[in-house]
Amino acid sequence: MADFYSISQLLKHPTLEKKGGHILYMFTEEDKYIGNAVHYIYEGIQKEAVIFFMENEETFRIIRNKLAETGIPDHQLNSIIYVNSYEFYLEGTSFNHNGAATKLMKLIKPLLDKGQHIRTWGQVPFPLEEPLKHLITYECSCDEFIKENRVISVCCYNGISTPAYVQNELLKTHTHFMTDGEQQVSPFYNKKNHQSLSLAEAERFHKIEEQIKLLQKKNTHLALENNSIKVKNEVMKENELKLRTIINELPIPIIIRNRTHILFYNEIAAEKLYIHNHHFTKETPFKNFFDEYQCKFTKSSRSEIQEHQFIHINGKKNFYLVKSITILFKSKPAILHAFVDITKEKENESLLIRAEKMNIAGELAASIAHELRNPLTSVKGFFRMLRDSGEGKELYYSIIEDELSRIEQISSELLTLAKPHSENRKSHNIVQIIEEVKLLLTSEANMKNIELLLECTNRELYVCCEDTKIKQVFINLIKNAIDAMENGGNIILYVMEIKESIQIQVIDQGCGIPKELLDKIGEPFYTTKEKGTGIGLMVCYQIIENYGGVIEMDSTEGIGTTFTITLPTAAKSLPV
Repeated sequence: MADFYSISQLLKHPTLEKKGGHILYMFTEEDKYIGNAVHYIYEGIQKEAVIFFMENEETFRIIRNKLAETGIPDHQLNSIIYVNSYEFYLEGTSFNHNGAATKLMKLIKPLLDKGQHIRTWGQVPFPLEEPLKHLITYECSCDEFIKENRVISVCCYNGISTPAYVQNELLKTHTHFMTDGEQQVSPFYNKKNHQSLSLAEAERFHKIEEQIKLLQKKNTHLALENNSIKVKNEVMKENELKLRTIINELPIPIIIRNRTHILFYNEIAAEKLYIHNHHFTKETPFKNFFDEYQCKFTKSSRSEIQEHQFIHINGKKNFYLVKSITILFKSKPAILHAFVDITKEKENESLLIRAEKMNIAGELAASIAHELRNPLTSVKGFFRMLRDSGEGKELYYSIIEDELSRIEQISSELLTLAKPHSENRKSHNIVQIIEEVKLLLTSEANMKNIELLLECTNRELYVCCEDTKIKQVFINLIKNAIDAMENGGNIILYVMEIKESIQIQVIDQGCGIPKELLDKIGEPFYTTKEKGTGIGLMVCYQIIENYGGVIEMDSTEGIGTTFTITLPTAAKSLPV
């Protein structure tokens, strides 16, 4: 048999054969435990000792098979006296400290009287809730009997489940100590430990047991708390998973954040709000939103629905209604924001307001125009009579005539705005119309050192319109561009086809329009020019919108203004 087992080293001690030994074996590895047991029994059989083996049936079966593999014949294997350890040491569920010691002595004594050498091996199933003094009493009784009769006895305990305080007490009642791989004489063994327990020793055991009970109670409480926390965590994880699933299925952007860190966002939030990572810097539109939310949240104890405009990095603008609530996410405080896109509603609202303004302006214009035209006719008639009388007041006549013409122009513009438009739409080449307007305004542009440049991707691009009205639009826009360019330059007229639409851009190099005034451009009677009426651009918007098109404007102070008109494409000739 191999000598690397700790029991093989221990059995080499000459005093064990002469005086016997009470060995405490604290094992941790099952295979080494079985190896030590096999070696112990094998050597005992070789020395013709009687073996008492106290274990469970399964372990004994394994050890017996391993002994058979070493070549020990059946009659020697059958000589091993096997006792079930639970039946030997326990009475019901309690440790039978007095009964177990008596049983051992009754089993061994007849054999000792015959002069036979005895070896015992037993794993002690000591219940930890039992008083420690019961175990010590049993081990002390065994130790006295072992020393008197020179018996070698190995008492085995599971080193993992046996507490350290129990191991320390057992070292005081055993002559030798071994583990799976090491062995030595017990450092705490003393015969005085076998004497009856003194009051002080009994009190010490009692205190230990009370502390053990307290610790066991705490352990039970902690185990219940841990189980409760585990259940809560599982419920929270399950709820969080449900929350994630629900949020992902909702058709609106939702984010969950803590400060400027996004903890979670659904797929539509990534798409609509252009979220590409969980952290946001000062350059992102979320910075303004977070600051605005924090400001409103500190002023109000409850979360209210906010309206917020996002200006995204790509320049796109969106309006959202935002509902915010505080939640726990991954067991930490967080804020959930739900966004409802109201951009379309805002655009429709603006269109409605614009339409109402146009209606009011039209009614007002009609009233003013009619009121102006009647006295204007009389004034013009008398003015002509006065001028024809030849009194030599040409300077005054010229001024009066200019101002009368201006009044007449305003009156015509007001009527254009107010009266219902008689439509005579046909398919017209928009490039040709713009060339005619360019030719018409070239002389006026040259006077201010401005060059009109026409660029187009195709010389024949057709739209369905009334040519006089579309000309009116471009005349108005180009004249505005000329008025805005005090230092000369170029006005570019760029025409292109985009899918099923035609886009025309009027790009000037003028002074530009301040950012805060951009939203007012096109409103009735609003103008940035000293002698403007605020009617011309409004008429342009009205005409283009009637043709199913849109006018967009972009302006930068000191650089210039670009008006972009988009109209639906038409065939070369429309059916009559």
